[in-house]
Amino acid sequence: MNLAHLHLVLNHVPVIGIPIALAFLLYGIVAKNMQIRRFALLVLITLAAAVLPVYLTGEPAEKIVEHLPGVAESYIEAHEEAAEISLVLTLFSGVVAFVALWFQKNVKIERLANFIVTGAASIAVFSLIYTAYLGGKIRHSELRDRVAQPVDTGSESVGEKDQDD
Repeated sequence: MNLAHLHLVLNHVPVIGIPIALAFLLYGIVAKNMQIRRFALLVLITLAAAVLPVYLTGEPAEKIVEHLPGVAESYIEAHEEAAEISLVLTLFSGVVAFVALWFQKNVKIERLANFIVTGAASIAVFSLIYTAYLGGKIRHSELRDRVAQPVDTGSESVGEKDQDD
């Protein structure tokens, strides 16, 4: 496994985990269940920390793929710029989740912090999804604006040859 593969594996953790933790947080708020809110906040803090290795493996991943056929620097740059924004938003939601967890005994601060966490984490989720989409464009031509059309070589396909036999 190289760092490009590690980057691809790790990036799924916050993209999938944060929406799930956010759902638990919302349920905990609605159900007025402190245990579920505490669990969701701890998971959000952990996932915010998990975004760091994703970001840090991005540059080494770029070095591996930048010279591969079909990879354009413009796709890498767009992904990299979006990743910086996602990093900040995700870390911010983790910090606010920590504040909400710290002030659990103070109902007013906890309520305000949970509101901010919900908003920050929601924005972070959309940013992470967009960043992942841009990252997918680096190697997946089907995600790009112009999809390459198959070239008709005039030869029969394997399935057509099998039918004639």
